[in-house]
Amino acid sequence: MYFSGNKLKPCVKNLKDVTKAVLRLIPRNLKMSAWLFIYMLVVYSILRAGFYLVNRDFYSDVTFYEIAHALVSGIRFDIAALLMLNLPLLVLFNLPIKFEKVKYSNHFFFIIFCLLNLLGIGLNIADYAYYPTIQRRLLFEPYTEIPDLIRMVPGLFKHYTLLILAFVASVVSFVWISLKFSRRIRKRLSPDFSYFKSSIGLVLAILLTIIGIRGGLQLKPLRQTNAFFSDNRPLGYLVLNSTYTVIRCYFQYTFPEYNFYSQEETSSIIKELVKSDDEEMIDNQYPFLRIKKPVQPMQKKNVVVFIMESWSAEYIGSITGWESDTPFFDSLAKKSILYTNFLACGQRSIEAVPSILASLPAVFPSSIIGSRAEINKIRGLGSILNEHGYTTSFHHGAARGSMGFDAFVPSAGFLNYYGKEEFAGYADSLYDGTWGIFDEPFFIDAANKMNSFNQPFCSVIFSLSSHDPFRIPHNRIKQFSKFKGETDFQIAMRYSDFSLSKFFEYAKKQNWFNNTIFVITADHTIYTARNDVYSSFHIPLLIFDPSNPQNKIDPKVGTHVDILPTILDLLNVPTIHASMGKSLLDETKAGFGATTFYPNFLFFNDISLYVDDFEKKREYFPSFRATSAKDNSLQKHLKESDEMQRKLKAYVQSASRAVNQDFIYKQVK
Repeated sequence: MYFSGNKLKPCVKNLKDVTKAVLRLIPRNLKMSAWLFIYMLVVYSILRAGFYLVNRDFYSDVTFYEIAHALVSGIRFDIAALLMLNLPLLVLFNLPIKFEKVKYSNHFFFIIFCLLNLLGIGLNIADYAYYPTIQRRLLFEPYTEIPDLIRMVPGLFKHYTLLILAFVASVVSFVWISLKFSRRIRKRLSPDFSYFKSSIGLVLAILLTIIGIRGGLQLKPLRQTNAFFSDNRPLGYLVLNSTYTVIRCYFQYTFPEYNFYSQEETSSIIKELVKSDDEEMIDNQYPFLRIKKPVQPMQKKNVVVFIMESWSAEYIGSITGWESDTPFFDSLAKKSILYTNFLACGQRSIEAVPSILASLPAVFPSSIIGSRAEINKIRGLGSILNEHGYTTSFHHGAARGSMGFDAFVPSAGFLNYYGKEEFAGYADSLYDGTWGIFDEPFFIDAANKMNSFNQPFCSVIFSLSSHDPFRIPHNRIKQFSKFKGETDFQIAMRYSDFSLSKFFEYAKKQNWFNNTIFVITADHTIYTARNDVYSSFHIPLLIFDPSNPQNKIDPKVGTHVDILPTILDLLNVPTIHASMGKSLLDETKAGFGATTFYPNFLFFNDISLYVDDFEKKREYFPSFRATSAKDNSLQKHLKESDEMQRKLKAYVQSASRAVNQDFIYKQVK
């Protein structure tokens, strides 16, 4: 069957008529806004190409496909940036007002259009020269360093003459082309006006702007970390544009900075806290940056890290000696190193992931994920192991976008992300109805994926079944019937522990099992277990090596930030890292942990707890297990408390400064 040319013509004619009818419904100003928006998208694509050409030395080791992927991915950020930058103009221009009758209105709108967008163009061209210096896009500098930038102007004319000339030429060209383009559009669009159509157009413009700024209709709004589709950070900055990063920075919270001690003094204290004998500190400006030179050769074993949702030490018999909800974990502990005084860095999953994967503490008012610091230069576990030929992956049974993990983990070097969408054989019976895939099938699926990885590999698996509302699959309900006095969380925790056993049952049959180190911890405690300060953070940490089973209990205090350097020690990895913790295997180092329990800062050592709000409140508890008001004995232990205060202040000052000023990590030749 076919259409002859004569039969097709009426169809085409009707389609054209329908299209024209639809276009006639769109008000003139909205059409003009759309044309100018497309024009600016072309301008930003040219700016991105220019950024690549000027800084092409940073992209010498990337493929053509990766460059093309970055250039195309950047359009999404360009849309968001242009809408944020032009938002006032867009709303004003599309108000249901007949501006043609307002004298000089066209001149006014054109001038505002040029000023706003020349500002954006200027920011992007400035980054042509600024990027090689800081190796990131502009962020807070236009807000905080204007006096310094003004003082730099004479030097800029001297050292960046060609760049400034290029900017001047760009300004002239932009104004001239924009004038010609806007006049041409205005002439081609009919000057009809309707209050009704204009009102509808304004609503439509606002809706499209909201969608464009949030990057689409996905679960979580667009963030800077979505630009980093690999651990090659220059590619992420090619995806971004400076307009977007500067505007987003203005609306993102910053972390407070502290100046208790000199940089030299804090560096000395940090060295005392975190440096191992086989490490050498590199730069005081980067207080945690150090080079690791193990004596023994590297062991390229696989690494699997389990982050168990809400697992609290209170419910784990191998830690407490009480009745247990984790029989499999307890049996595994008899063949492992079990840390019985291990602490979460924070009380939210969004704080745990940066702490575990990149050794970034939770001593800030909010999580690094979602802040402007999430695009800092960091040194994650995945990035380190990638350099040694590892395949890296992160597995979380929730939908992509959940808590921003899929955007953050590539920055930590975990290049393969597997969420609910990547789960093979998805069915409603495997979905908990709230968060994602039940632990048992998801854990087995993760193990199956590991079978396809080139070894060695490093995989992180984040559970979810022990998260409120604590559902378990229908086919396991009878198996996990409720005991008297048992909470729904305990049932879910027992199911989660059972899921772990099924993973290990399957993994034992795989050829990679005996060459794998397993690390099991939790993201945070369950809220019902937070009876005091210690129990609010007390979680498990177990390290199991099937090729070298141990039955060791270690009471040393540690936190999430210690996991990364401990894994480096287990593997004897020669590397440069910026872990804000210490290796738990280092017998020469006393344990410590620093975190916040709003509004207070906490510092644990292997025996006691010190509390300080950095204003008036100070408390010292000789035993971190006894923290009621009557146990506070600050006046009796001033020497000990002063020493712990010194370490706490130095740690918080150094961590805050490193995160705020992007002094966590730098490449060292």
